[in-house]
Amino acid sequence: MAISANRSQLIWSPVLGWALLSSCLVSGAQAQEETTTPGLQTLEEQAPGEVIDILLPPVSEGGGGGGGSGGRGELGIAMGSFTLFPSLEILGGFDSNVFATSAPTTGSMFTVVKPQVELKSEWLNHSIRLLATGGFGFYVSAPTQNFQNYALAADGKFEILEDFYVTAKTGFIRATEALGTPDASFAQAPTVMDSVPIEVSLYQKFNRFFYQLTASATRYWFYDYSTITALGLPGYSRDRTDYAETVRLGYEIYDGTSVFIAPALQQSVYVQQINVAGQQRDSQGWVFPIGMTTRLGPKSQLEGFVGYQTQTYLADGTQTGAMTFGLSGSWNGYEPLTLRPAFLRSINQSALVNYQNYVSTTLGVDFTYDVHGPWQAVGGTSLTSADYTPAFGVPNVAPRTDYFFKGSLGVMYSLRPQVQIGPLYEYMQGWSTDVPAGGPAYTRNTLSIRLVAKR
Repeated sequence: MAISANRSQLIWSPVLGWALLSSCLVSGAQAQEETTTPGLQTLEEQAPGEVIDILLPPVSEGGGGGGGSGGRGELGIAMGSFTLFPSLEILGGFDSNVFATSAPTTGSMFTVVKPQVELKSEWLNHSIRLLATGGFGFYVSAPTQNFQNYALAADGKFEILEDFYVTAKTGFIRATEALGTPDASFAQAPTVMDSVPIEVSLYQKFNRFFYQLTASATRYWFYDYSTITALGLPGYSRDRTDYAETVRLGYEIYDGTSVFIAPALQQSVYVQQINVAGQQRDSQGWVFPIGMTTRLGPKSQLEGFVGYQTQTYLADGTQTGAMTFGLSGSWNGYEPLTLRPAFLRSINQSALVNYQNYVSTTLGVDFTYDVHGPWQAVGGTSLTSADYTPAFGVPNVAPRTDYFFKGSLGVMYSLRPQVQIGPLYEYMQGWSTDVPAGGPAYTRNTLSIRLVAKR
């Protein structure tokens, strides 16, 4: 994984996160088999609250009971009625522009260590999963960029009847905002975010009809580790709790293909009712996506949706609305090649004083290609735009759109089925329509050697 992915902000709306990531991202131990390339990195960096779905994706609709090893082959250590999946990932390399700034730039050697253990039940009915994971980064020439991220997460499924069950998940996540991403281009040291997400869901299927009721809440704490300029709110002005209530109604047209609607209500409640800029940013909104999930083969499944999202600020009644969409999953129509689209458009909270939110649009695709024998090519590309909405009452604020491009290419060699090693190159660029006001203007090259060991 390239360095930027380890310092993800992980902030987005819960309903969009659930709809998109549930089919896009696999569970922790399985995820080690894939390189986190630009498309997935960008999704992670846009997300607040749905980290828990990245770590422990929701139970698939209509899924049977029990944990099961999910086709992980010989991986895992049997522990009675549980299976333990440990893994370790180590990256070492060079980052040409650690602070994601225009000239002069600072380059540095870096090392990232990512341990992970997942414990999963193998019961015939019900299930439980426990996950502990971390990402620890160290820069030789830029120690202010060192980071220590970790997460503890748990989820469970209680079956009431066949095709009728309750799921719940919670966790504690520490993440670090990556410089050179939306809202994070103004600090010399990263801001750290703690979050505690909680989610409870009820699923039932009648013949081909199904519904899922989900309630979630996520509490955030932000910590500043550098001097924040006038462009950005300090951490204590960003602390908040996000809530979401979702109803997903669907119909299975035929085996493997379903259509659904997933209307949701969302609320953001800030701890500091009036922030340091004199603003009241509590808001509420709704989202109405219409989508389809289809299984195209044993290894191909796609889920897409289109819809509309609004966010209304309670203090002044201003409203932001945007057409939203998403596409996720994987396509393996040509056997050696696997494509994973990463399309997403949503409204995100902003950390900037002059802008209350931004509409984020991401178009990306990642790939893995089995070249020959133990050799595998990995990579991808993504382009993200952030269209900022000026904060109410702030005079002389110019329109602003930030852009972020990422592209990566690497090769992995399997020393044995459980151990892979190989180089990974990533190019990143950020630019803006309003650079003098703090928009990004940088290019960044990262070259690393990646070692992944699984058991």
